[in-house]
Amino acid sequence: MESQSDTAQGVGKELLADAKDVGTTAVNRLHSEVDARKGDAASQAKSVSTAIEQAGDGLDANAPTWLKSAFEQGARQVQKFADTLEQKDSRQLVSAASDFARGSPGTFLAACAAAGFAAARIFKAGSSENTPQQPGSIGNETHTQNQSAPVSSTPNNRLTDPTPGQFA
Repeated sequence: MESQSDTAQGVGKELLADAKDVGTTAVNRLHSEVDARKGDAASQAKSVSTAIEQAGDGLDANAPTWLKSAFEQGARQVQKFADTLEQKDSRQLVSAASDFARGSPGTFLAACAAAGFAAARIFKAGSSENTPQQPGSIGNETHTQNQSAPVSSTPNNRLTDPTPGQFA
């Protein structure tokens, strides 16, 4: 007959194996979703690259050469990123990001912070386009001014609306 500790160990091992299976299934599902959507991200990155390149081409002839060079380099880097997205699967992308993070942790953290700020600005801009702003509104809260007439008090301290021409 099995002891309770043997039964508990067997159940524990079975739960651990099940948890690993669930984790593996979740990771595989995540990678398949990323792989399915990375084409759209690559397409968007190419559009951004083209826009940066056109902005650089549209600079005034008197613009500093360093500024034109910065636009050209930016466009090339975004294009390189788009090509990498197209050519690699999600596991290779994760591996490359991990290698970069280990090799240049400061740069990686700075890039993450910049990406976070950019995402916040994009989401904030998107939400303000979908929400009509009214005078006196801040975010999703609407602050209204009290536009009612001043209120006066009567001898027995009851509040009443003033009559026209009467001020409190």
